[in-house]
Amino acid sequence: MQKPSVLIVDPDLALQEILRDILQTRFRIFNARSIAEIDSVMENEIPHLIFIEMELPGEDVLEFIESTKKNKSYSQHIVITENATVENAVNALRHGAFDFLTKPFGIDEIARVVEKFFSLTSNRETDFDIYATITEESRTFCLPTNFAIVPNFMSEIMHIIARFDGIDKRTTLSLRLAIYEMLINAMEHGNLEIDYEQKRALLEEVLNYQQHLAERANQEPYRNRKIFVSYKYTLKSIEFTITDEGKGFDVKQVPNPHASENLERLNGRGIFISRVNMTRLEYNEKGNSVTLYKELNTAQ
Repeated sequence: MQKPSVLIVDPDLALQEILRDILQTRFRIFNARSIAEIDSVMENEIPHLIFIEMELPGEDVLEFIESTKKNKSYSQHIVITENATVENAVNALRHGAFDFLTKPFGIDEIARVVEKFFSLTSNRETDFDIYATITEESRTFCLPTNFAIVPNFMSEIMHIIARFDGIDKRTTLSLRLAIYEMLINAMEHGNLEIDYEQKRALLEEVLNYQQHLAERANQEPYRNRKIFVSYKYTLKSIEFTITDEGKGFDVKQVPNPHASENLERLNGRGIFISRVNMTRLEYNEKGNSVTLYKELNTAQ
C-alpha cells in the first residue's frame, strides 16, 4: 500500500529538511515554498497532511485552509507559527486546521501530531454518509482501554451522528477533533495515569510510544479499566460525556485556555483544542468525566 503524502509549505529550506528527515519513513514528502507553488509540486495529487507556515509573505493561509477543507475535505492541516498567540491558534482551528506547532518544536511534538493523524483519519470515507433524519437520540458505549480501537470507534460514532439534522461537515470535523482528544485523554491520562511530564519523557525516550501504552494497558491496576462514552442529541444540541475509571485530577489545575504560554506545552492542548471546537466543556468534581456540548443549527 502506498504511503500517505505530506506537503510541507514553508520558505525555510532548513525546516523542510528537518521535517523530511522525521517524516519520510511514514510519508511521501512534497515541498513548496508558497501556496502558489503547490499545484506544480503536487501535480494534481491531493496531500493527506499539510504542514504550513502561518505567515507566508503575500498569502492568506487561513483562506487557503478554509477553501481546501471545502474542496478537498480529507486533507489535514498543521499550522506552524512563531507567533503562538491564543488568537492565532483559535483562528487556525476554526478555519479547519487539524492542529498547530510552535517554533521551535521538538521531535515529541511531531510524533504527537503524526500519531493523531493516523489515529483520527482511518476510514474517513464513512464520516459523512448521511442517510436519515433523527430528531432525538441517546446512546452509551463501554470501551476497553485499547488505543487500537479508537480509529474504528471514531469512524463508527461519526457515521452514526452524521444522520442527525444539523451535523454538517464542519460540525462533524469539530466533533471528531474534540471527541478524539478527550477519548485519548481518558485512556492515556485517566485510566493509564500518565501525566504531562511522564508523556514528554516517554515520547523522547521510547522507540514506540503506542506499544508502550498498549503494554501498560495490560498491566495492573490498569488492565480492566473501562471508558464510557455517551451522547444525547436533540434538534438544538448534541452533547458527549466521556468517563474514565482513573483517579481523576484537580479540575482547577486545567491550564487556562486564554494564556498564550500554554500553547507551547503538550499539557492541556487536548482540552484547549476541544474547547475551541465545542460550545462549552465541563468536568465533574472528581475530574474523571467530561461533557462536551455543541449547539446546532437545525431546521425547525
